[in-house]
Amino acid sequence: MDIARQALAIAFVFALLGAALWLLRRKGTARLLRPRPAAGSPLTACGRLTLGPQHSVHLVRVGDHNLVLGVHPAGITLLCDLAGAAASGSAERT
Repeated sequence: MDIARQALAIAFVFALLGAALWLLRRKGTARLLRPRPAAGSPLTACGRLTLGPQHSVHLVRVGDHNLVLGVHPAGITLLCDLAGAAASGSAERT
């Protein structure tokens, strides 16, 4: 009787772990852990490109500026500040 109870408890734990894994795969861990931006906030994350395990390039919109940021283990580096026409997408792309 005791073995059946333990087996049932282990099966229940595995079922919970499976449900959590399914939820994380479906929703994505970033969506569950990242807070939603406040309505009307001037700061917006527009995109991200992962270059390696610890390096990425982010496009962040602040007001009428688009900032291209390099993120690395030592910190964050401003790569480019796109303002005015470039922020609206009407500038030439190379």
